Amino acid sequence: MLAEDWLERTQPGYQELSKVERSAVAGFSIVWSVFEARALSTNATTTAIVRFVDKNAENFGSAEPFGDALAYFRQRYVSDGQINHKFESLHFRKNDKRERVEAVLLGCEAAPTEIVTALLIIVFRLRNNLFHGIKWAYEMHDQQRNFEHATAVLTRVLDSHAA
Repeated sequence: MLAEDWLERTQPGYQELSKVERSAVAGFSIVWSVFEARALSTNATTTAIVRFVDKNAENFGSAEPFGDALAYFRQRYVSDGQINHKFESLHFRKNDKRERVEAVLLGCEAAPTEIVTALLIIVFRLRNNLFHGIKWAYEMHDQQRNFEHATAVLTRVLDSHAA
């Protein structure tokens, strides 16, 4: 049995997702797996993300490759110069370094390594919300661009890491 057939048959909202939306989620899932294996030694935590970026800081001398994703996540999670309700839906946990992410999104921190760290933590929260079922609570609505930008962040980090 194919996963797609089962999802269409049993999961509310899945049939309404376009092929592009489905592809964004599936692609993200696979690229995350590669990222976690190659960059985080199969153990994803915010501490591991910070350690990875710090260890590879020379590869992140410019935030320019991450500009589109940063602009997207700022537009999504900041309104009128303040963190908004959509940011709350990332469901940060106690040790997820929320303050560092907020500082980058609000423009208080502009160091390339801080930007990469913040973006990877956002991606990690999206990953956790997807893999732990939170995204299904509202049938994956409004998620395509999240996963497209998250995948772009991961592939750019992996490309930088391989260089």
